[in-house]
Amino acid sequence: MKLNLIERFKNKHISLTVAILTILFIGYIDFLTGDEFAFSFFYLLPIAALSISPKTSLSAIIFSSTLASIEWFVSDYLSREYTLLFFPIWNAGVRLVFFISIGLLLYYLKANEQKLKSLNSHLKSLNKEKNKFIGIAAHDIKGPLGIINAFTEILIEDYKEELNPEITEILDIIKTTSSNSITVVRNLLDVSKIEAGKLVLTYKTQDYISFIANQVYINQILAKNKDIKITLESEKDQLIVDFDQHYLSEVIGNLLSNAIKYSNRNTEILVKISLKNSNEVLTEVIDNGIGISEAEQNNLFNYFQKTSSRPTEGEESTGLGLAISKQIITLHHGQIGVKSSKNQGSNFFYQLLIKKY
Repeated sequence: MKLNLIERFKNKHISLTVAILTILFIGYIDFLTGDEFAFSFFYLLPIAALSISPKTSLSAIIFSSTLASIEWFVSDYLSREYTLLFFPIWNAGVRLVFFISIGLLLYYLKANEQKLKSLNSHLKSLNKEKNKFIGIAAHDIKGPLGIINAFTEILIEDYKEELNPEITEILDIIKTTSSNSITVVRNLLDVSKIEAGKLVLTYKTQDYISFIANQVYINQILAKNKDIKITLESEKDQLIVDFDQHYLSEVIGNLLSNAIKYSNRNTEILVKISLKNSNEVLTEVIDNGIGISEAEQNNLFNYFQKTSSRPTEGEESTGLGLAISKQIITLHHGQIGVKSSKNQGSNFFYQLLIKKY
């Protein structure tokens, strides 16, 4: 107990002791130099250092400022000639106000900084709990939604001829809604993993061209609903790259899905793969859709960001896909971006390194 009290006393008063000794030393040097040097600024240095010290009190700042003003007055009065005592006293008073003002300003800036650090720490803790809650909730919801979607699909496919057209239409709505909800839940799971720093990539050396060709084939099935053709164009027939197949399929899936949503019927989407240099592969998803204004492109890869451009046939959009894609590409040590103009289509692209990680 005694050791703790001694330690606390030392921590509280060591800064003040150092400041006092420094002020006395500056005052002595000021007296010796006389009119040759102006030492007023140097008195402020120990006061400023004391003000930003973690254990400083307001009384310590006021005491050190008063001591500095007295030291300045004594050295100034003894080393110069004054006709009236009023002038050195006035100067010392002005410096006292100046020293205290600067000291208190630094003190309160330090206090506000500590409050901000405390608030940031608290917010990080709350954000961690939020991500944990979202992850648990999304995981628990995903299962029932998958069951609803699967059973609805079975009813539509196996009993379509026996069901009333109105009931079939209702089942189609349930299937579409549950499918969209599963996408939202999957995105929320990804967001919670990313925010918690728990999204871990599993790299595998494989042919990137065949991977993209498979993704084009999968999304072509969805594009047929709008009579949209997806074309793959590549400089190479084969390109060996290290990447996480699961998460990169999510990226290319998001880009193709968006291209389909924001394209008009009977148009074409081009997936272009090219070598930017010997170490990087560039993948572009180019559509002839409604495009995005330049003003809205800066925030496009942030969470829950939606533009004024709307899907051409009222498709759903969560505003999470591009933000998740950016995080996944960043974890791959790559870059993602967009080139677009209103009513002139969009070019979403990303670059990956051609090497083993």
